[in-house]
Amino acid sequence: MRGAACWALVVVGMGLALASPGRAADPAPGATADGWVGFSLTVGKPWGKAALNQYAVPGVARCAWSGPGAANVVVFLQEPGTAVDPREMLDGSVTHLTKAFGVTASVATVRTVGGMRAMDMVVAGKGTGGALDGKGGTDTTQHWVAVPRERDVVVVLLSCPTAEYPELAKSFDAAVASLKIEGTQTAEQKAAK
Repeated sequence: MRGAACWALVVVGMGLALASPGRAADPAPGATADGWVGFSLTVGKPWGKAALNQYAVPGVARCAWSGPGAANVVVFLQEPGTAVDPREMLDGSVTHLTKAFGVTASVATVRTVGGMRAMDMVVAGKGTGGALDGKGGTDTTQHWVAVPRERDVVVVLLSCPTAEYPELAKSFDAAVASLKIEGTQTAEQKAAK
Protein backbone atom coordinates (compact mmCIF):
# COMPACT_ATOMS: atom_id res chain seq x y z
CA MET A 1 0.00 0.00 0.00
CA ARG A 2 1.15 3.53 -0.64
CA GLY A 3 1.68 6.08 2.10
CA ALA A 4 -0.79 8.79 2.94
CA ALA A 5 1.51 11.56 1.70
CA CYS A 6 1.67 9.98 -1.75
CA TRP A 7 -2.11 9.70 -1.92
CA ALA A 8 -2.62 13.28 -0.89
CA LEU A 9 -0.73 14.29 -4.01
CA VAL A 10 -2.83 12.02 -6.22
CA VAL A 11 -6.06 13.40 -4.78
CA VAL A 12 -4.97 17.03 -5.14
CA GLY A 13 -2.81 16.77 -8.30
CA MET A 14 -4.42 18.20 -11.40
CA GLY A 15 -4.88 16.19 -14.58
CA LEU A 16 -6.80 16.98 -17.70
CA ALA A 17 -10.33 15.65 -17.89
CA LEU A 18 -10.40 13.25 -20.80
CA ALA A 19 -13.39 11.98 -22.74
CA SER A 20 -13.58 8.21 -22.77
CA PRO A 21 -14.70 5.84 -25.48
CA GLY A 22 -15.52 3.25 -22.81
CA ARG A 23 -18.61 5.03 -21.49
CA ALA A 24 -21.69 2.88 -21.86
CA ALA A 25 -25.13 4.11 -22.92
CA ASP A 26 -27.42 5.37 -20.17
CA PRO A 27 -29.76 2.64 -18.92
CA ALA A 28 -32.50 5.10 -17.85
CA PRO A 29 -33.08 8.86 -17.55
CA GLY A 30 -30.79 10.27 -14.86
CA ALA A 31 -28.78 7.04 -14.67
CA THR A 32 -25.25 6.61 -15.95
CA ALA A 33 -23.37 3.35 -16.33
CA ASP A 34 -19.71 2.95 -17.21
CA GLY A 35 -19.04 -0.65 -18.19
CA TRP A 36 -15.37 -0.02 -18.88
CA VAL A 37 -14.65 1.17 -15.32
CA GLY A 38 -17.47 -0.82 -13.71
CA PHE A 39 -19.83 1.57 -11.97
CA SER A 40 -23.31 3.02 -12.28
CA LEU A 41 -25.17 5.77 -10.47
CA THR A 42 -28.18 8.03 -10.82
CA VAL A 43 -27.71 11.79 -10.61
CA GLY A 44 -31.02 13.64 -10.39
CA LYS A 45 -32.11 17.26 -10.44
CA PRO A 46 -30.79 19.95 -10.37
CA TRP A 47 -27.90 18.37 -12.28
CA GLY A 48 -27.53 18.23 -16.06
CA LYS A 49 -24.90 16.32 -18.01
CA ALA A 50 -21.82 18.39 -18.82
CA ALA A 51 -18.91 18.10 -21.23
CA LEU A 52 -15.92 16.38 -19.64
CA ASN A 53 -13.45 18.89 -21.09
CA GLN A 54 -14.83 21.57 -18.75
CA TYR A 55 -13.25 19.92 -15.68
CA ALA A 56 -9.71 19.28 -14.48
CA VAL A 57 -9.53 16.40 -12.01
CA PRO A 58 -6.71 14.34 -10.48
CA GLY A 59 -7.47 11.33 -12.67
CA VAL A 60 -9.46 10.42 -15.78
CA ALA A 61 -12.91 12.01 -15.89
CA ARG A 62 -15.64 9.49 -16.75
CA CYS A 63 -18.80 11.62 -16.47
CA ALA A 64 -19.79 15.07 -15.26
CA TRP A 65 -22.85 17.12 -14.39
CA SER A 66 -23.26 20.85 -13.97
CA GLY A 67 -25.65 22.41 -11.51
CA PRO A 68 -26.59 25.91 -10.48
CA GLY A 69 -23.83 28.46 -11.13
CA ALA A 70 -20.38 26.90 -10.88
CA ALA A 71 -21.55 23.78 -9.01
CA ASN A 72 -20.58 20.43 -10.50
CA VAL A 73 -20.37 16.70 -9.88
CA VAL A 74 -17.60 14.73 -11.56
CA VAL A 75 -16.89 11.00 -11.44
CA PHE A 76 -13.29 10.13 -12.22
CA LEU A 77 -10.86 7.23 -12.03
CA GLN A 78 -7.41 7.17 -10.47
CA GLU A 79 -5.10 4.33 -11.49
CA PRO A 80 -2.25 3.86 -9.02
CA GLY A 81 -1.86 0.21 -10.07
CA THR A 82 -1.86 -1.00 -6.47
CA ALA A 83 -4.29 -1.22 -3.58
CA VAL A 84 -4.82 1.96 -1.58
CA ASP A 85 -6.08 1.95 2.00
CA PRO A 86 -9.13 4.25 2.36
CA ARG A 87 -7.98 5.48 5.80
CA GLU A 88 -4.48 6.36 4.55
CA MET A 89 -5.98 8.13 1.55
CA LEU A 90 -8.37 10.09 3.79
CA ASP A 91 -5.79 11.11 6.38
CA GLY A 92 -3.25 12.14 3.74
CA SER A 93 -5.84 14.09 1.75
CA VAL A 94 -7.14 16.05 4.74
CA THR A 95 -3.59 16.88 5.86
CA HIS A 96 -2.46 17.97 2.41
CA LEU A 97 -5.56 20.02 1.57
CA THR A 98 -5.37 21.76 4.94
CA LYS A 99 -1.71 22.70 4.44
CA ALA A 100 -1.92 23.53 0.73
CA PHE A 101 -5.25 25.36 0.58
CA GLY A 102 -6.15 26.20 4.17
CA VAL A 103 -9.36 24.16 4.04
CA THR A 104 -11.41 23.10 7.03
CA ALA A 105 -12.68 19.51 7.09
CA SER A 106 -16.20 19.06 8.49
CA VAL A 107 -16.43 15.37 7.56
CA ALA A 108 -13.50 12.95 7.44
CA THR A 109 -14.52 9.33 7.75
CA VAL A 110 -14.30 5.89 6.20
CA ARG A 111 -17.67 4.34 5.43
CA THR A 112 -19.27 1.75 3.19
CA VAL A 113 -20.39 2.93 -0.25
CA GLY A 114 -21.66 0.55 -2.92
CA GLY A 115 -20.70 -2.38 -0.71
CA MET A 116 -17.05 -1.24 -0.40
CA ARG A 117 -15.08 0.76 2.16
CA ALA A 118 -14.61 4.35 0.99
CA MET A 119 -13.13 7.70 1.94
CA ASP A 120 -15.79 10.33 2.70
CA MET A 121 -14.48 13.87 3.10
CA VAL A 122 -16.12 17.30 3.10
CA VAL A 123 -13.77 20.29 3.02
CA ALA A 124 -14.37 24.02 2.63
CA GLY A 125 -12.08 26.89 1.75
CA LYS A 126 -11.40 29.66 -0.76
CA GLY A 127 -12.12 28.93 -4.39
CA THR A 128 -14.27 29.66 -7.40
CA GLY A 129 -17.46 27.93 -6.30
CA GLY A 130 -16.61 25.17 -8.78
CA ALA A 131 -13.13 24.31 -7.46
CA LEU A 132 -10.91 24.91 -4.45
CA ASP A 133 -7.80 26.99 -5.11
CA GLY A 134 -6.96 28.52 -1.74
CA LYS A 135 -7.24 32.09 -3.01
CA GLY A 136 -10.51 32.69 -4.88
CA GLY A 137 -13.25 35.01 -3.72
CA THR A 138 -15.96 32.37 -3.26
CA ASP A 139 -16.26 30.15 -0.21
CA THR A 140 -16.25 26.70 -1.80
CA THR A 141 -17.11 23.24 -0.48
CA GLN A 142 -15.99 19.94 -1.93
CA HIS A 143 -17.45 16.57 -0.97
CA TRP A 144 -15.16 13.68 -1.95
CA VAL A 145 -16.31 10.06 -1.94
CA ALA A 146 -13.46 7.80 -3.09
CA VAL A 147 -13.87 4.03 -3.39
CA PRO A 148 -10.55 2.22 -3.75
CA ARG A 149 -10.45 -1.17 -5.43
CA GLU A 150 -7.49 -3.53 -5.87
CA ARG A 151 -5.82 -1.47 -8.60
CA ASP A 152 -7.78 1.77 -8.96
CA VAL A 153 -10.00 4.31 -7.19
CA VAL A 154 -13.45 5.53 -8.31
CA VAL A 155 -14.07 9.09 -7.07
CA VAL A 156 -17.36 11.00 -6.96
CA LEU A 157 -16.73 14.70 -6.31
CA LEU A 158 -19.17 17.53 -5.63
CA SER A 159 -17.82 21.10 -5.86
CA CYS A 160 -20.06 24.08 -5.12
CA PRO A 161 -20.31 27.42 -3.35
CA THR A 162 -20.45 26.75 0.40
CA ALA A 163 -23.75 28.63 0.72
CA GLU A 164 -25.36 26.14 -1.70
CA TYR A 165 -23.86 22.99 -0.17
CA PRO A 166 -26.68 22.13 2.30
CA GLU A 167 -29.21 21.99 -0.54
CA LEU A 168 -26.96 20.38 -3.19
CA ALA A 169 -25.70 17.78 -0.70
CA LYS A 170 -29.16 16.19 -0.73
CA SER A 171 -29.00 15.24 -4.42
CA PHE A 172 -25.30 14.37 -4.15
CA ASP A 173 -25.98 12.03 -1.21
CA ALA A 174 -28.78 10.39 -3.21
CA ALA A 175 -26.41 9.88 -6.16
CA VAL A 176 -23.76 8.33 -3.89
CA ALA A 177 -26.42 6.09 -2.31
CA SER A 178 -27.31 4.82 -5.82
CA LEU A 179 -23.67 4.03 -6.67
CA LYS A 180 -23.03 0.45 -7.71
CA ILE A 181 -19.41 -0.59 -8.15
CA GLU A 182 -17.96 -3.72 -9.69
CA GLY A 183 -14.59 -5.16 -8.70
CA THR A 184 -13.02 -6.18 -5.43
CA GLN A 185 -11.11 -4.78 -2.50
CA THR A 186 -8.21 -6.38 -0.65
CA ALA A 187 -8.69 -7.69 2.88
CA GLU A 188 -6.91 -4.58 4.20
CA GLN A 189 -9.21 -2.26 2.25
CA LYS A 190 -12.28 -4.14 3.49
CA ALA A 191 -11.07 -3.81 7.10
CA ALA A 192 -10.35 -0.04 6.93
CA LYS A 193 -11.88 1.97 9.76
